[in-house]
Amino acid sequence: MRENQRLHSQHRHRPQWYRLLQVCNINIVTDKLLLPATREQTQAFALNVDNDSQQNPDNKFGELLTLLTSAVPGLELQSTLDQAVDAGQLVSLHMVKTDDFLNDRSVSWSLFLGQGTQAAPSFDGSDQFALDSATPLNSPIIGSLTNGRFAGGPGAAQVRMVLLGQQQVEVDLIGVRLEADISADGCVDGKLGGGVTAEEFRSRLLPAIADGLNQIIKTNNIAETPLLQAFDSDKDGSITAQELEKNPILMIAVSPDLDLLDSSGRFNPGQDGVKDSYSIGLGFTCVPATFVVPGD
Repeated sequence: MRENQRLHSQHRHRPQWYRLLQVCNINIVTDKLLLPATREQTQAFALNVDNDSQQNPDNKFGELLTLLTSAVPGLELQSTLDQAVDAGQLVSLHMVKTDDFLNDRSVSWSLFLGQGTQAAPSFDGSDQFALDSATPLNSPIIGSLTNGRFAGGPGAAQVRMVLLGQQQVEVDLIGVRLEADISADGCVDGKLGGGVTAEEFRSRLLPAIADGLNQIIKTNNIAETPLLQAFDSDKDGSITAQELEKNPILMIAVSPDLDLLDSSGRFNPGQDGVKDSYSIGLGFTCVPATFVVPGD
């Protein structure tokens, strides 16, 4: 909270000529990507992805990670992700277009996956990055700024994470909602929420979690026994995505919780009553960076 106030105070006390110079793009890079590994984080990073009338925040992914860490005390999720971001292996880029960092009714926020860097970024505003040309460019998330806080969506985005192991997993988010406090100095208290289709959850996220758990089993003698006792139902010494999906501890947290697609598979929330997507909510902060967006 104090950090947010500091950033906004700096902006308010800059002269009008300085603020007018900022009527352009601001390019920023994620310097901290936060997984919802506790109940408090799950609630803090949750957004109303399906825009239901009750305004219920959604973050099934956080429930799953919280259950994993509860079942195996000492299971560390955040540090592996931090290492990937700090080393420049996992690069998430943002471009924000606004006329005023405090209040603007029409703001666009674009998300891009970046190429890994050869050297670790300094995250002091001097870093230069390049977009990953192998990933598509999505339409920007449209929203508004009120007292320096952006809120926008729905939209679409690709997100890369590292879950437990060293392997990166990429998922396509639909119905993306985004909130953050932003200024010329970057952003704080960011929240990124969206849905992953049930098919992609089962084919990408669950296998990535299973692979990460198996890496831990091979390298951590202390965690090996509780992990196998909790999730290795066939007692073969390894954990599969199918075992996670059928595990009685995790069963509630691996079921789709959102109806985001209609019967034709188009994004059209709440139309057919079929829960077809799995909600994800992440936290993030970001700092200024330099990169070029093709065509911009």
